[in-house]
Amino acid sequence: MIETKSPTYIPRTLRNTFRSNGFSVLEMLIAVSILLILGSIAIPGMVTVISNARLQGGGTSLAGLFQSCRMFAVKQNTTMTARFTVVGSGPVAYVKEAEDSTGLIGTDPQVQLGAPLTQMAVPAGAGAPPALSSAELGFTPQAGDPSFNSRGLPCAYSSTACPSAGFVYYFKDNRPVGPSGWISVSISPAGRIRRWIWTGLAWGS
Repeated sequence: MIETKSPTYIPRTLRNTFRSNGFSVLEMLIAVSILLILGSIAIPGMVTVISNARLQGGGTSLAGLFQSCRMFAVKQNTTMTARFTVVGSGPVAYVKEAEDSTGLIGTDPQVQLGAPLTQMAVPAGAGAPPALSSAELGFTPQAGDPSFNSRGLPCAYSSTACPSAGFVYYFKDNRPVGPSGWISVSISPAGRIRRWIWTGLAWGS
């Protein structure tokens, strides 16, 4: 005689538990919809935070290069100039002796300010802030590249002359979300280097 084994008995309550596991299509659609809503809220905020950090980092790097330019001038007992160029799609600031009119080379002290940043002579375009006034700066800025003489004071180099002067430079970033961000770096005639950030309402440190 062949013995046959009866199927394993599964209690009714356990069978109902098996049937209730998993998600229905409706539940999955609801979960996906919630995730999409949360993403649409969070992503613009993340983009703004990243853009602000990148913008402020560019301004800090430029201020640091100006400080380096001043130190080189004092150390080498000569006039040094900070100049700007564009490499790829982003602005680069670098340091040369004031009399050296050649372009950027790899051994020059330099900082890359980031591809999303664009240097502007003065703020312009939709949503652009007003330029910093002499009342805010405490001086009337000069155009051109900033130089530092052998005493570490800023000046506007021309031929062999370098009269005392103050400067201000503006940069904006084109963001994928929201209005462009703005930052500026100023150098007072006394040599104070300051970074300014446009808050949307006013220029602040």
